[in-house]
Amino acid sequence: MKFGKIASIEIRNKKFYIGAVMNFLDALVANHTSHDFGRYNRLRYVVGEMLKRRVDKAYPGGDGAITVDFFLTETYFEVSIKDKGIPVWEDMSYDRDNLDISDKESVRNFLLDYLTDGYGMEKLGKDGQRIFVRMNILNKIVFKTPEPYPETEVLDTNISIKPVKTYEDAIEAIRCIYSEYGYSYSYEKLYYIDSFMNAVNSGELLSFLAVNDHGQTAGHFALAFSDTFKNMPEISTVVMRREFRGLGLFSMFLNYCMDYAKKHGIRALMGQPVEFHPMTQKALIRAEYTATSVLLSYIDSAIESEYNKDNRRLDLFAAVKMIDTSCNTVLYPPHEIRDFTDSIYKKLGLCYELKDESAFSDVSVISAETSSALKSTKIIVKSAAEDLEDILNDTVKDSLKHHSEMIEMFIAMNDPSCKKAYEAAKKCGFVFSGLIPGSETADYIVMQMLIGEDCTYDQLVTVGEFEDLKNDIIKINSQEK
Repeated sequence: MKFGKIASIEIRNKKFYIGAVMNFLDALVANHTSHDFGRYNRLRYVVGEMLKRRVDKAYPGGDGAITVDFFLTETYFEVSIKDKGIPVWEDMSYDRDNLDISDKESVRNFLLDYLTDGYGMEKLGKDGQRIFVRMNILNKIVFKTPEPYPETEVLDTNISIKPVKTYEDAIEAIRCIYSEYGYSYSYEKLYYIDSFMNAVNSGELLSFLAVNDHGQTAGHFALAFSDTFKNMPEISTVVMRREFRGLGLFSMFLNYCMDYAKKHGIRALMGQPVEFHPMTQKALIRAEYTATSVLLSYIDSAIESEYNKDNRRLDLFAAVKMIDTSCNTVLYPPHEIRDFTDSIYKKLGLCYELKDESAFSDVSVISAETSSALKSTKIIVKSAAEDLEDILNDTVKDSLKHHSEMIEMFIAMNDPSCKKAYEAAKKCGFVFSGLIPGSETADYIVMQMLIGEDCTYDQLVTVGEFEDLKNDIIKINSQEK
């Protein structure tokens, strides 16, 4: 099932419409999802309070429209409240130690923080603003430990790659992923056969098994697609069974992805090696990937526990391989990172033009989404107006209230307001982490904020181009202090 809007209601900012919206929400959830009423009632309460707030605050003394959209995927149900009224970055604070249950806003914010499964806000420019909340759809199938792979003798090393197409293939892929990650992998839908196959059939995920001539599974990898990095999938869920290590499987996987990308019009590929795995970094360098960013404290230690080191969050790198280098792109990098940008794009082999223009846009277009599971917030800035610094400060405050440990920001480099966004981000305490170039959506500057600590690089294990990247980023950030 692809992400899709299943219903939309437009109301005026009158309180008597709220009951009708909530009744419609009840009917949608009852007909489209299997839910437990305790979890749904908490979501319902939060939606009702947020809707009341926008009805009260969006158009003071006037008349205006509020749109409530409902979305459904195989993994979550989302309610979105959108309007073109007075823009407000919602205050989501509450006193954790002295929660006043008579204060509806404090109770709402407590519930939003702890009892919904996702939430976010977007500034949409001329289209107003949007607030959304999500409820995960819980698969009623109880997790059962897949039958583990027994230690076995490798019968042959003639490895071939086959795509996951059937339920039987998906079961084998899940067993393979479980053998490496247990149930700690953050992409939860990969543990359910139906949702796994839905992701494959919708094109959200391309999953592959490595097998030998005797039918033994040697490993698994996938290409995961996203709207943030359109037509630039990430090579993910890479697993090599222990008995088959040392055969150069990762390089085989990279070559297969390259051939597949060329045949299917994929613009670029992205790899995200963990920082303490230099062999993966070396394989990407051999495959002519360009190291582009350092993603510090990217994944909560509780998520990928097999990779947890001293309870530290997991650090990653990003590396990009351009498949289609014919596209021409215009970039507006800040002067502080102009040489760095020029160097990266030359390595990528892209046609590009660096421009010096710098101007605010008429409106800031920005989205922010917090993941309770990952304890992180993702901000995407498409354009920056004069109010961006205030918006970012409000977003950081909101992330702090919701206990994010890391905030990442992607600033579109293809807009002349990029430099203004970069300056606003630095004023708010973000540091430069690199670039994510090459997607059809945008070319991004990556910036990060680690809550309660400075960005340090002394624990990173790096080789070759990844070492050079780290040193370049350290130099840029030290010059800007």
